[in-house]
Formats: sequence, structure tokens, C-alpha cells
Amino acid sequence: MNAKKINIVYLYAELQPYVIVVLKELIKQKAVTIHVVHWDKKKLTPYVAPPIKNIYYYGRSQFKTVGELFQMVRNIEPSVIYTSGWMDKTYMFVCRKIRKNLSIPVVAGIDSPWHGGRQWLNVIASPFLHKKNFSYLQISGACQYEYAHRLGFCKKDILIHNCSADTELFHKIDISRKEKQYPRQILYIGRFSPEKGLKYLIDAWHHIINKKNWSLTLIGNGPEKGELLKNEDIKILDFTNQEELMYYMQLSGCFILPSIEEHWGVVLHEAAAGGLPILASNICGAVPCFVINNYNGFTFTPGNSMEIQIALEKIINSSDEQLLEMSHNSRELSKRITPKIVAKMFLSVL
Repeated sequence: MNAKKINIVYLYAELQPYVIVVLKELIKQKAVTIHVVHWDKKKLTPYVAPPIKNIYYYGRSQFKTVGELFQMVRNIEPSVIYTSGWMDKTYMFVCRKIRKNLSIPVVAGIDSPWHGGRQWLNVIASPFLHKKNFSYLQISGACQYEYAHRLGFCKKDILIHNCSADTELFHKIDISRKEKQYPRQILYIGRFSPEKGLKYLIDAWHHIINKKNWSLTLIGNGPEKGELLKNEDIKILDFTNQEELMYYMQLSGCFILPSIEEHWGVVLHEAAAGGLPILASNICGAVPCFVINNYNGFTFTPGNSMEIQIALEKIINSSDEQLLEMSHNSRELSKRITPKIVAKMFLSVL
């Protein structure tokens, strides 16, 4: 007996590698086809999703009205819909029409942790908006659970987790190669923009008197690049693909994420999978999953240059044996979430 054909529609914002790795996992299931509508204008990164069998991409800009997008979705006859939150109003109208006209589950991803404030407006509006638009919320981690629950979704309608690093890829980084001579490079990967807290990292770095041959490398793009290039003692590299990021992780001895705002931070998962000791601000949503103080790294208060300096100096003054132990600990923590777990959680609604 042939398995029932499963059509999945993704209504997504800007695609990134961590989205694609979950899509690849989904199509490993029998008779699955995925249709992905994604933002194709005003992108923050130059990343372009690769062609993959049974995955079809549609630029968001080609749909001028809610009706056009809804009709396309309806013609696909999907078994389930996934949408990346509620920031795209057209997606929201489509989700509502789907729930009203089609008897299929609609899953919304959420990476925002609960912090109150303006989020109370969402809580008040949820019975008339989110509860009508979505059947389930698929959250990044434990930090997002309270928000999902306050929005009126019960435990059985909250799915954990919604994103993953390509753990299989980053596990290929060979920690044992660092045993002979541990690399003295601290690595940052991400946007060059104010919310990433890079100015506090730079300030902390410049206040370290004895760096003991350690260097600092920043990889990314964004509005602060010009200012960052003024620092001659820091290497600045352009955004690159995952395979090249593996190369730089292999040459690095520590990863740092000094964000002052970071709902999740898949890059922390990637760094953990790559076997790097991690320094991160405690505001990052992924920290409880992938960073344990004095085990595989250290955390600090966002925007606090002195605490960042102290964390950096702890790494700089650690022995190779201590750094290797933290590397292996990071690798173990990275196994807490995998693309397979995320994919299976999503498919559990069928």
C-alpha cells in the first residue's frame, strides 16, 4: 500500500542554512514535497537556498495579494502549513483563510522569549488573532514557552524545538587536530549591527593587556562593517558559506556572541557542534541549551565590557587541556537538538 502523499507549505521570512537543513530532514520522509514561499527582497544576508529535489521555492514578491497566495497554497492541497511567526501580515491573512476553509494544521514558529511590555498587547489580542490563525506554536526552546503559554496555547499545542544547526556537518570539525597545538583565535560569526554588541567586545578586547598571542576574527556583514575595519588588530571577513565557516572554526579556539538582543542564536548551536568553548551574553535564548558556566564556556551581562573582558581573559589564561575539555563538552551539549528532532516534532501534528 502506497504511503499518503504529504505536501508541506512553508511561509517563511528570509531563508538561512538552518532552515534548509530541517527541510532536508523533512524530505527524507516518504512521499513528502515542500513548497517554500520566502522573502526575496531587502534581504539581510546574501545567502541563496540551494536547489533540492522535492523542494520548490517561490519569492514572496511574486504574490501581489492575499488572494493570489492563498489560491496557490490551496492548489497545492497541503497537509500542513508552517509560518515563521506573525511578522508578515499577508502570511497571517493566508493562515486565517486556511484555518477557516481547510481542515489542516497551521504551525507558527516563535523565537521570542517572554519579557512583558508590549508583548501584553499580543496576549490580549491572541484570542482574536493568533488562536484563530494558528493551531500550534513551535518554539525555539524553554525560554519561549512562557510566551507561548500566555498567548493561550496549551501544553499539547506547544512544540519544542523549531530550529537546529546542521549538526552532522559541524560535527565533522576535528577536535583531536587541536591537541598538538591549540589554536589561539577567538571567533565571532553574525551580523555587524548594533544589537550584536560588537562595540562592547571591541572595547573589552582593547583593554586586555596580555593577549598571549590570541587573535580576534569577526565574520559577517552589516552596517557596522566600516567602523569595525578601523581596528587594525582585528581580522574582519565577509559573510561566507557553512563549509568555509567550518574551516574557520577548525582554526579557532573559542567562539563569542556578545549580543545585547538575541531571541535564540542558532550560531551558538553551530559553535557547540563545532566543538568550540563558548562565551556568550546571558540574554541569548540558546544559552540555556548550549552554554554551561565553567563547563564549556562562560556567560556575561550584555553590554558590560568589563564582564566580557573577564570572560575573554578566562579563556586566554586557560590551559590547552582545559580548552580541549570544554571543546568536547560543547560537542556533547550540541546533541540536545538535531534537525531530525525538529522535523519529527513538526510532523507530529499530522
